[in-house]
Amino acid sequence: MGRIGRHSEWTIMVGFLPVLVGIAVLELLIDPELVKILIDDLASGLGSAARFVRSLIMMSTVVTCYVALCLALLGYFVAGFKRSALPAHGKRALAWAGIACWVAFHAVLAGLSFLDLRLFSIAYDSLVQLYGRAGDPVATAMTGDWLAPGISRHLASILLPATAGVAVVCAGSCHATAIVHDARAEENKAEEAVSRLLHAFMAMSGLLVASMLLLMLSYRLPASLYGTGEAADLRIAEYLAFANVLSIFWGAVFTLTLVAVYAPHALALRSLSGLSLGQILSKGLESGSSVKSWVQKTEVAVSAVAPLLAALTAYVM
Repeated sequence: MGRIGRHSEWTIMVGFLPVLVGIAVLELLIDPELVKILIDDLASGLGSAARFVRSLIMMSTVVTCYVALCLALLGYFVAGFKRSALPAHGKRALAWAGIACWVAFHAVLAGLSFLDLRLFSIAYDSLVQLYGRAGDPVATAMTGDWLAPGISRHLASILLPATAGVAVVCAGSCHATAIVHDARAEENKAEEAVSRLLHAFMAMSGLLVASMLLLMLSYRLPASLYGTGEAADLRIAEYLAFANVLSIFWGAVFTLTLVAVYAPHALALRSLSGLSLGQILSKGLESGSSVKSWVQKTEVAVSAVAPLLAALTAYVM
């Protein structure tokens, strides 16, 4: 594959580092016995509830909207990639690198799922066990085979949006690499490239915020199984505290992913222009109005931490 204008197509892989770091940290800090105690506590007071069906309908609606958003952003990034000045062989190399990263991510994820890591025990297996202890028909509907052996409705509801989201992250990385190439190929195009990169950055931030909201809803779904009444309200509060902690974890990972995807390209533009990141940001956002420029800079700053901010909203819901 090689390099595209001294900017490697394999910088795409940097975007996946935060997930791997998050897995490693949880594996280091969380003891397996603690996970078992957590699940046993959460399962206390579970029962099949009619309102769980309403929650599933809401979940289906959100997944549908999320996949539609992924398809729209995928089209946006692919269109921008096609319009770039990359030569045909460079576009092919970069596109194949993106596809390879997408496939490799799922292969690594499948491989790690067999290692009994704490992340999977807490973030996925815990929910499976909760659905199983809720009794029928919830247990059969959420944990039984559906699409294929080992693929339940619950797992499919996670894999479908996750696969679409990872595809958008890979496409966004390819698009950002093409932007840097265009800036390098054409003199005095650094400012235009910064503007394009910032728009892509904020679009990706929007995707990761949507990913965070979808995850929050997924983690909060079992709360509807605790029924009603004062005792149930206490159990729901305890479960939501668990769900909120998981949301914060993924909010931090998604925020770091956003930075990891675009930081290499921002640094490449900095090297190309010879300006500081603050200076090229100012030039890329020039609008003739100091107030409008300040608002735009605020939007960029908020976009950088938006996935984490979205996760924090769990505490006010």
